Amino acid sequence: MELALDQTLLVAAALLAIALGSIFKGITGVGLPILAVPMIATFTSVADAVVLMVLPGLAANALVILTHRKWHLLLEHKAFLVAGFLGGFFGTWLLSVMDDRSLKLLLVAWLGIYLVQYFSRRSGSHVFRIPRWLAGAFGGAAGTLQGAMGISASVVGPYFHASGLARNRYAFCTAFTFLLFGAAQFMAMSQVSLLTTDRLSVGALAIIPTLVFTQLGIRISRKISEKTFNRVLIVLFILMEIKLILDVL
Repeated sequence: MELALDQTLLVAAALLAIALGSIFKGITGVGLPILAVPMIATFTSVADAVVLMVLPGLAANALVILTHRKWHLLLEHKAFLVAGFLGGFFGTWLLSVMDDRSLKLLLVAWLGIYLVQYFSRRSGSHVFRIPRWLAGAFGGAAGTLQGAMGISASVVGPYFHASGLARNRYAFCTAFTFLLFGAAQFMAMSQVSLLTTDRLSVGALAIIPTLVFTQLGIRISRKISEKTFNRVLIVLFILMEIKLILDVL
């Protein structure tokens, strides 16, 4: 693993990415891997970045779940969650052989259509609703992306946003989904020799700043309105779309 802890630039970049991502995580329920994985991958391999963020991601999602505890909401999305859990195993297997560009093209199309529909209507709570019979397919796709790229928010975020969930409910549902998919990802990684000692050590060290800044984000979220929350979420989706397009180009 080409990850030198004595390189100040790498450590500073990783901590900055984790700090910013964790604050967004605390506020919206998404954001940690979206910011952290690409930034860390700039200094090391994509596989390293994905594996390093597994433990911090699990910790951050567990904190958000324990903060909000809206367990009854999960029943409505069980097909999405079960399919995504299974997809996490499949995606992790694909990590070293998949075509990143093809998957990112699909994400660009999906998120782009969602944003166009969102801005073409007054209310975003009724756009891009997914029929129940397709929930499993989208869940499987999200879980596969989580396993292969460490980032499934491009599907998970819009999926729950289209349900019109309030801030706390949205944060709980997305965090639980990421935790579930991340657990599958972690188990699969242990079977394909991706969890090296170095990667686990660095990932474990990143847990503390992740929890600190996620808690900060949760506190900030209590002081902002639903309208502001929604704007932050849409801005995050737009940034995700821009980053995906740049990656494809």
